[in-house]
Amino acid sequence: MLVRVPVRRLAMAWVLCLLAGCSTAPGAAPPTTGRGTVTYRAYAQSYTVPWVGSPDFSNLRRTLKVRASVNGGTVSSYTVDTGSVGMVVPASEVPNIPAGSPSGHLTYSSSGLKLTGVWATLPISFPEAVNATGANAGAQATVPVLAVTEASCTGSGVNSGRCRAHIPHMLGVGFGRGTRTESAPAYNPFLNLTEMVAGTMRRGYMIGRGGLSLGLTESNFTGAWTMQALTNAGTPAAGTHNDWMMLAGGFTLGSDVKLPGKVLIDTGLLNMIVEDSSIPSGGQVADGTAMTMALGSVSYRFSTGDGGAQTPTRVNYARAAHGTFVNTGLRALGHFDLLFDADGGYLGLRAE
Repeated sequence: MLVRVPVRRLAMAWVLCLLAGCSTAPGAAPPTTGRGTVTYRAYAQSYTVPWVGSPDFSNLRRTLKVRASVNGGTVSSYTVDTGSVGMVVPASEVPNIPAGSPSGHLTYSSSGLKLTGVWATLPISFPEAVNATGANAGAQATVPVLAVTEASCTGSGVNSGRCRAHIPHMLGVGFGRGTRTESAPAYNPFLNLTEMVAGTMRRGYMIGRGGLSLGLTESNFTGAWTMQALTNAGTPAAGTHNDWMMLAGGFTLGSDVKLPGKVLIDTGLLNMIVEDSSIPSGGQVADGTAMTMALGSVSYRFSTGDGGAQTPTRVNYARAAHGTFVNTGLRALGHFDLLFDADGGYLGLRAE
């Protein structure tokens, strides 16, 4: 789910180059980026968490989910959402919420769903996780969690017509989602596992057909990844680790006019959202419209409504509040696995 944040424009020439596909094509791992060769040789610890329901990546019709619990409470299925940061859980499923936990709220800008509760710093468990040896190990992280007592629909956002005033189960694990304290990496459960805090596990994750991988190692970093260096977002609002800016890229909409800007691969949505001052600020892109997406140096094409693996359920226009922007939605991963390296500042895509 998209939580809207300010974006910075990169140099126009560089972005136009990305849109033209002028970077080096994927090669055998370990790939080389502008920061040198990417390697995770120093790390051996990782976890794999299975997806709930064995999703079909060639035709994703539901968000990706894993099972988790907070503070030893109810084990529930949670949507893995790269479009937000922070874990959201009904307060009724969380035992022993600490007295004096600060009040807080979170609003998903795509749906207008507003959630209100308290931020409680508690242990999160992934009971189905297995470690690098294949043994069940129950990965754990301790981060602030929004224990929600109230949900309401604000009526804003391109998906507001689908908003329901109920409390979801969400694992917000994105990057570049803003400067608020609650958007900092310190609130991301996938970047704060016990071993990551201890420094023995590389902070990062992979989203792919074989499940969710937590921690990056030489063993799980296999295949032909296209690794792209991200821009440092600077001093964090909370915690000790900096954040990273969204990927540079853009889109082409029904013509040869390339619209360079920022790209969010948002696993919390099935539709796509496009923004630019030269296109409508509301409504839906007509079926049959040819589109090209530039995910940094990787691109893919579709025609709206063609039913392809990467074609979103629909493409919505939105007001260009922060320049040129595209939220691809989950179905961008119809032909890619995704990697995020929070320590090195890389986003990786591997064609499948």
